[in-house]
Amino acid sequence: MKIYKGLNFLILGFLLILIFIGLPSIIEKTNESTFCIKCHIMKPEYLNQIKGGLHNNLKCVECHLPIDNKILFYTWKIINGAKDTIIFYIGFTPEKISASFRSKEIIQNNCIRCHYQMVSKINITERKCWFCHRKINHQLTGLIETF
Repeated sequence: MKIYKGLNFLILGFLLILIFIGLPSIIEKTNESTFCIKCHIMKPEYLNQIKGGLHNNLKCVECHLPIDNKILFYTWKIINGAKDTIIFYIGFTPEKISASFRSKEIIQNNCIRCHYQMVSKINITERKCWFCHRKINHQLTGLIETF
């Protein structure tokens, strides 16, 4: 009986070490845009994004997750990641991916966070940034935007 308790303690300790060592590495890898496009059908949009345009140095999570709050960041990362994984593996990935109402709120808040000085003098509650900046989207960024 004492052997099993010692073995359980050893296994638990080993698992905790793996979690604390491996978890930051996993989190960092899943923050990369190259990770996001492994499942999403957004490879053309990703290629347009990195080849040019105004936001080519940003990662997907910088626009699509609430960056200014770590708790909300990881909460929505888990929720969106689980939802996207389930949709992908059951085969219900839509041809055209569009942002949900909640995602649009996050994207709008991140636009304002980065461009606060530019938008501080206008009423940003009435319109979304992309109403005027129609070329700032996945289909029209990068090389397509320059033509």
